[in-house]
Amino acid sequence: MTDVEQDQILEQFIALANTDQNLQEEIKSALNQDQVIEIAASRGFQLDPLAILRKWSKHTDFSTPTWMGWFGE
Repeated sequence: MTDVEQDQILEQFIALANTDQNLQEEIKSALNQDQVIEIAASRGFQLDPLAILRKWSKHTDFSTPTWMGWFGE
């Protein structure tokens, strides 16, 4: 799978999390990236750890609390 495809899967998972408060809370309560990957897998998303890293490295606004740059709260 290409980086672009992996990034798209991650974006789809984040979009789902942004519409599902329970999923968002589950992600926020994860202790590490591996747990987030397991949460995603349980919902049919096969996340690549490098896709998560690429997403995180693009996040530059740390003026407000965030969770890996996924949720602006």
